[in-house]
Amino acid sequence: MAERIVIEGDQAMLSGDDGAQHAAPLEAWTRRVNQASLRGLTREPIADLVRWHVTCGIADVVIVELPPALRVLQWIAADSPQPYGPEATVCPRRLATPYVILKASFRRHRLLHRAEVFYRNAPLENCSGPGGELFWPNLLNVSPNAHGCTAWLCTQFLDAEIRPGGITADLNAVVHHLWGGPFNLSSEAHENASTFSKARDEAVDPRVIDVERWEAESVADPRFILGVPWRSTGLDVRKLVLAELACQQIATFPNTASALANLLLRCKTPTKGREQDED
Repeated sequence: MAERIVIEGDQAMLSGDDGAQHAAPLEAWTRRVNQASLRGLTREPIADLVRWHVTCGIADVVIVELPPALRVLQWIAADSPQPYGPEATVCPRRLATPYVILKASFRRHRLLHRAEVFYRNAPLENCSGPGGELFWPNLLNVSPNAHGCTAWLCTQFLDAEIRPGGITADLNAVVHHLWGGPFNLSSEAHENASTFSKARDEAVDPRVIDVERWEAESVADPRFILGVPWRSTGLDVRKLVLAELACQQIATFPNTASALANLLLRCKTPTKGREQDED
């Protein structure tokens, strides 16, 4: 039997030689097509500690979960002559962190300056609900509600680095930037607040809003950090990812004949020895 599919508006109609017809919403059909297609066989291996790597059209959103650790962070000195910049001085601090959730966003495989950092006291168990709930951190250089993000991490200086191409290399660079750079008062100067000053102003927990006491508690018992009552951002992983796709104006599914036609027009014949370009 020769099947014929007619797509019109937001509906798909299947008909056969016997005259039988079946109609379905186009979005439901494209979801089925997507589920039946090969997924996950990416050009490069998935980076360590990635919990979700969501792809949609030209966008990638990656969720990384870093385990609890006693870290040595370069924290701004109390007597620093400048609040940030090359003349600011820092000193090493041994500070415990809980589960750290990092969101990194890409467009056409290029890192966007939309990285975000969150906390959890337990590993991620679900993309939505309590198992995926995201909490405010208490870090300098992470700005609350800035640049269209909830917990924005500045990554502008990564553009000056020379590094291998690919999402995995960019993720490694973002993680190194988060822990390897100086923690200063740049967020206070440019975005009016950091999540550290936010935690202090909201009196989240006396053990983590003064760096001296935070270090003392961390050295005495690094696991204490998993008992801090962090404040919820109101986001979970699903909401975070969908918000990022909405910000990039990426539809989660082609749900009209026009959208499918546009994808058909973008199809290119791959040259010999090369994979088909994505657009």
